[in-house]
Amino acid sequence: MQLLENVPLRPRTTMHIGGIARYFAELMTKQDAEEAWRFAAKHRLPLIPIGAGSNTIFADETIEAVVIHVQAEDVKFEENCTRVQAGKYLASLVTECAKQGLDLSVLTGIPGTVGGAIVGNAGQGPKGIWTDAFVQTVTAFVSGQWKTFTRAECGFQYRESIFKTLPSAVIWAVDLIIPKKETRDIEAEIVKLLKHRREAQPSSKTAGSCFKALPDGTPSWKIIEGAGLRGHCVGGIHLSEKHANFLMNENNGTFKDACSLVQEVRKRTGVPLKLEMRFYDSQGRVAGEGS
Repeated sequence: MQLLENVPLRPRTTMHIGGIARYFAELMTKQDAEEAWRFAAKHRLPLIPIGAGSNTIFADETIEAVVIHVQAEDVKFEENCTRVQAGKYLASLVTECAKQGLDLSVLTGIPGTVGGAIVGNAGQGPKGIWTDAFVQTVTAFVSGQWKTFTRAECGFQYRESIFKTLPSAVIWAVDLIIPKKETRDIEAEIVKLLKHRREAQPSSKTAGSCFKALPDGTPSWKIIEGAGLRGHCVGGIHLSEKHANFLMNENNGTFKDACSLVQEVRKRTGVPLKLEMRFYDSQGRVAGEGS
């Protein structure tokens, strides 16, 4: 493992916000993951995994942490399951599975890696299908040892998993049980879903959906629009005109701008909307979770 110092994070996040990682490492092997964890533990620093940089915003200062990126992305199509390493881009996996007659089309258009999809249980809305529907086991390095989690042990809920609560956990691989279907039918569904997503959601300089839906299933964008906040701007960050639950950075916005906009949305809607995105402060702590 090559550990780099003072690595810019801004180009590694889809929203193009962030300062410098005190330490940064690309992980190719399980040994790399073990070394990164030991280094972080020795220096008493948070270990922060990032995938494709979606759903993640870092403070503009130096982040006192070890930021890691899992590059391992092998896929093995076996008789009873599909084994995927965490660095695999979800969009590529959906396409490759289709060619094998395996239907992951419901996860079409979701940005990021398989590891990120596991952590945030990415998928459709609160009443739809999420990543956990396909999970059999997850292999991760936690508290200095490798562990295989069953689906039940992963604690999946809407946009949640146990991995959000386990400090410095490194997801390495997942076994998926994927239903079979004719390739041409899967590919047709992928095309349809991609078209819908392009029409309904923005794609440039955004980290994806900002807030979770309410516990009763009400989409956050309805709450935001109801408060007249579609397109609202704070500094260089604004709420998308196309989809009010997307923060956009098209004018050199900052971490402070994004945090301020989140707080203003909560204040003006009168609703303590919970974050789907993760905001990391300069100490590598998750910020902004409360109301």
